[in-house]
Amino acid sequence: MRANPDARGLLEIAASTFRADVLPHVAPEARFAALMVANALEIAERELKGLDAAGHSMLGALALLYGEDADDALAGDDLRKRVEALQHRLCIEIAAGDFDNEGQEVLMDSLEAIVKARLGIANPKALG
Repeated sequence: MRANPDARGLLEIAASTFRADVLPHVAPEARFAALMVANALEIAERELKGLDAAGHSMLGALALLYGEDADDALAGDDLRKRVEALQHRLCIEIAAGDFDNEGQEVLMDSLEAIVKARLGIANPKALG
């Protein structure tokens, strides 16, 4: 059993401490840069917490597009690599015009699900 915080826990502590103890004492001319640091820490924390969930959302959307199994057993690096491979395939097919005549509705549904999954990590407030 792990006694120390994991990467997620460390980021949570760092972001919380930075906002509570450091940010109030930052000079006005450095406040924008300090807020960017705080935001980056929070994005990294959300990414670590929600990476597999976001990955499965993206994989589900891509699997639907390609008529493949979403493979709920994938996690971590394996999940990331599978999503990246399918996204790469999708980019190639879009650039080649493969969706210009058919499949645009499924493509748009898939792209919307991918954007929502990414936005849930990068800026969840934008989702409403």
